[in-house]
Amino acid sequence: MRLKVTVAYNGANFVGWQRQSKGRTVQKTIENVISVILSQPTEITASGRTDSGVSALGQVFHFDSEISITDAQWQKALNAQLPDDIYIKDVSTVSTDFHARFHVTSKRYDYTIQTGNYDVFSYPFVYQLNRPLNVEKMRECANLFIGEHDFTSFNATPLEIIPYQIRTIKRLEIVDEGDKVRLIFEGKGFLRYMVRMITQILIEVGLGRLSQQDVIHMFQLNNKDACKLNAPAQGLTLVEVRYDR
Repeated sequence: MRLKVTVAYNGANFVGWQRQSKGRTVQKTIENVISVILSQPTEITASGRTDSGVSALGQVFHFDSEISITDAQWQKALNAQLPDDIYIKDVSTVSTDFHARFHVTSKRYDYTIQTGNYDVFSYPFVYQLNRPLNVEKMRECANLFIGEHDFTSFNATPLEIIPYQIRTIKRLEIVDEGDKVRLIFEGKGFLRYMVRMITQILIEVGLGRLSQQDVIHMFQLNNKDACKLNAPAQGLTLVEVRYDR
């Protein structure tokens, strides 16, 4: 059977999702537990990778199992053996042709910025800018990114690896939460650092250091040297991954 799993994790304690030769990763930590339960080496396939320091509330992965236990038993068994910074939120049996990556219809990422005083409790998950932002100017500029565009200037994925860098951002909402500003991104897929680079651009606009015309010029340049900005990882959270029924 194939199992679809929704997992939350604290990215501050990992060097990223993807299994690596060095450093603690979310993927390897989960695979080790599943391999013990199944008594054989097991790989999991996620909706996508998250970078070092990035957290998740709703990452999704799948794996195959030949043992017959219920979804609830799987959830209980996994959480009993996983560390406290990883939590399995849901396990469900799905069709064997389900694919956690290829069948994604949209993802939601939130980026949270502390504009008020430094917060010792939220710092692993919130970018401590600790300066006020002009949210209205940020919203005006955010409209430039909504829809289908060539995002070559706004990501770190080399063209040699992915030549076609046209993507669609369905939603880019900026929410003023008092002492915090939250950016909500929704789209089918994002290129490497794309959300963080766009976020830092909007922060610069909110600080008055970039104008909307500067951003238009970056679009027009359409190359990897147009933007070198990248917001810190800790403000970013993968909130949800959606699939067709």
